[in-house]
Amino acid sequence: MYSISTSWNSSRHKNGLEMVNELRAVGFESIELGFALNSKVVGAITSLVEKGLIKVTSVHNICPIPIGTGVDEASPDYYSLASADERERLEAIDAARNTIACAEKLGARAVILHTGKLPIKDRMKELADAFEDSQAHEKIKREMSAEREAHIDGYLDNVVKSLIDLVPAAKKHGVKIAIETRYSYRDIPLADEFEYIFNKVKDVWYWHDVGHAEVFERLGLAKHTELLDRYGGRLIGVHLHDITGFLCDHQAPLCGTFDFKKIAPYVKADTIKVIEAHQPATAKQIRRGLDYLRAILGD
Repeated sequence: MYSISTSWNSSRHKNGLEMVNELRAVGFESIELGFALNSKVVGAITSLVEKGLIKVTSVHNICPIPIGTGVDEASPDYYSLASADERERLEAIDAARNTIACAEKLGARAVILHTGKLPIKDRMKELADAFEDSQAHEKIKREMSAEREAHIDGYLDNVVKSLIDLVPAAKKHGVKIAIETRYSYRDIPLADEFEYIFNKVKDVWYWHDVGHAEVFERLGLAKHTELLDRYGGRLIGVHLHDITGFLCDHQAPLCGTFDFKKIAPYVKADTIKVIEAHQPATAKQIRRGLDYLRAILGD
């Protein structure tokens, strides 16, 4: 079974029923709740789940958005589980616990987490722009690595502390928490840091984002399948979307240049499969992409 993230159409709807009806019309019987939904919309979708009109496979933290926050401010990084500011870190834990409780009400199997960023400059576009100049490209990569190494102390351990605090809530509500592959080099965690986290916290899972992993490969930062090779045993779900160039992801499958056969050996029957296309992907493009994924990855 494939789900689609509400990130595709949530900006067009203030009404949960209309949002779900559009997703069902595209051909989906199950969905993932994205991070840009307020309590009213989430409540409406919960009612639809209770009536058997839609299924929810996964929920992306933070959902619903924090009280007093506008949809245009919504972000999975609104609070950081890695924050050096203890007040913010505790707020991040509270928000994630709320998402976990929401996921149980919706019957979702998993909650997807971003665990935080380092307070350094995002140089991904700069790295992409320098790709044709191998010396400049390598110089930027070295600088990025050195700057990251100089700042990582404390932040990674804060992630571990936060996850340890969240595991009891996940067990209580019967939901699995999963850390997502990140998009930027300043995001936590990178490949080795996943191992550090998993060694410290046993009841945390891996969520593979196809577009994010491909960004790292195309920029020469890591092999796409490295995380899958290392952590495939913890894989619970995948975000499926296409990519063109170096950084333009979240396109409907078949609208970019990613070879989805690359991930086929890792996706199992019980892997949660979510199409995470954003606007301006059309319903027609998503339907075509869904048919293609079923042929490549199975149903």
